[in-house]
Amino acid sequence: MQVTCLDTEHLNMENMLEEIALLLQEQEERTADRQRTLTENLYQQLEALASITSLLPLRMPLPPMRGWAISPDFGIILINEILKHKPRLVLELGSGVSTLLAAYCLEKTGSGKLVSFDHDLNYSEQTRERITDHGLDRIAEIIHAPLTKVTLDQGEWDWYETARMDQNLKIDLLVIDGPPGQIQKISRYPALPVLHKYLADEVVILLDDAARVDEKTTLDMWIQEFPEFEHEYRSAEKGASILRRKR
Repeated sequence: MQVTCLDTEHLNMENMLEEIALLLQEQEERTADRQRTLTENLYQQLEALASITSLLPLRMPLPPMRGWAISPDFGIILINEILKHKPRLVLELGSGVSTLLAAYCLEKTGSGKLVSFDHDLNYSEQTRERITDHGLDRIAEIIHAPLTKVTLDQGEWDWYETARMDQNLKIDLLVIDGPPGQIQKISRYPALPVLHKYLADEVVILLDDAARVDEKTTLDMWIQEFPEFEHEYRSAEKGASILRRKR
């Protein structure tokens, strides 16, 4: 039987329509998967926020979470570590809503001090005002620590000015949420090399944004340089990593 050009064109059109239908189906499935993921994450954040408000005796509303600030699920990780280990000194790099949560936790445990470094003057003053509004002045100290050059074995970074740090400090919980990643590559790497000598024997280190490429690189470098630490990853909204000394 002879196949005409018209028949060939008809077959090609049918094949094209089938391919378009398959592409549209795949797109719909991807969109549905993304929507499910977004919905599940939103539920997890709302669930974590509800847990925060039930665990802590908040006297004022919390500032907005997520975005630049920590997400509620990271907040729950922070709260759990403080309530479980009852640290005497919490050092925080990057202030904000996490400062309030940590201070409330220390108030709840009945002991402990929080020191928070922030390179941004306006933001550190804003956090200081919020600490006052929440009545947590006696627990939390916000220090404006401008970024200065620090030279380490791996290179040079802009990092918090720490000249005023008490040489006898022993940090029980180190919370790393700064400096911001857009300042430089692997912006948070200096935290462990610079502060290592101040860490208590049973220190816990929390790193926010651990799902980002730079933070993954930073963790790989830390584990290689400080093999006494073991790493636990938590699948929070932005990723969270916990470092503890091996037993």
